[in-house]
Amino acid sequence: MLKLLASFAAAALVSGLLLLGTGLVGTRRPARPPSRFGQAMRRVWVGEGLSPSRRRRRHVTQLVAAAAVVAVWFYTGIPMAAFIAGVAVIGVPWLFTAGREEQRAIDRLVAVEVWTRRLHDLVGTGVGLTQAIIRSTRDAPPALADELSDLAANLRAGVPTTDALDRLGAQLADASADEVLVRLKLHSTDRGPRLVDVLERISAGIAQEVEMRREIWADRADPRLTTKFMTILSVVTLVLLFSNRTYMAPFGTILGQLVLLLSITVFVGLLVWIRRLSQPTRVPRLLARADNGGAA
Repeated sequence: MLKLLASFAAAALVSGLLLLGTGLVGTRRPARPPSRFGQAMRRVWVGEGLSPSRRRRRHVTQLVAAAAVVAVWFYTGIPMAAFIAGVAVIGVPWLFTAGREEQRAIDRLVAVEVWTRRLHDLVGTGVGLTQAIIRSTRDAPPALADELSDLAANLRAGVPTTDALDRLGAQLADASADEVLVRLKLHSTDRGPRLVDVLERISAGIAQEVEMRREIWADRADPRLTTKFMTILSVVTLVLLFSNRTYMAPFGTILGQLVLLLSITVFVGLLVWIRRLSQPTRVPRLLARADNGGAA
């Protein structure tokens, strides 16, 4: 076991030195667009696309997970148990809050509808689009306050309207919200049909979308309750398991750790599958290509 841990430590040290050297010296390879995996990792670990408050919560959770890894490793002496504890700290809130993300998305969509109506009123008075957007961010709905504040700051800093709207779309990550942003982008470049009429139709459509999403969210209450119950049961089981050193002794071997990893993986996979049943189907976004560096 000590030889195995020493090998892991040596590999981590060499990898760290290589990454440090690459970061300081750089490479000659031309820059490439970020991969989907890289973007997903930045969203998970850095909190890219999240509001400042949610990004801070994400970082606090990561620190707690690191502390749990160290504590469980010292208490049990089993690396796999420490790894599972760290993953549990990060994954349990995600599993236990099944449905909360969709509820937050619905609240933000309601805020988008309110913001669209405010834009409609401002544009109707003859205010230019950029100024109308900046004014509309004042007294923004709470569910959209951070995102609209960033939008106004970008516009005041001289960021082109289309780019600023793309950034807002990346933060919202919602197909219905994209409909508003796409219309605003088109109007900022070619001054198409009357924006007032377009915004009125879109706000009415978003209101209907909100009602539909609320009905779907209510229909998926049972899978969400099952996910929460199973998550609580798994946390209690892990705490009792890791606190009993005598019971954990057989898992100190390499074979025991592999068995522990396999068992936990199967159980977590079941929880993830149940959670997925409680989530609505995601509609493809109109601005997804813009988020990946392409044109919308």
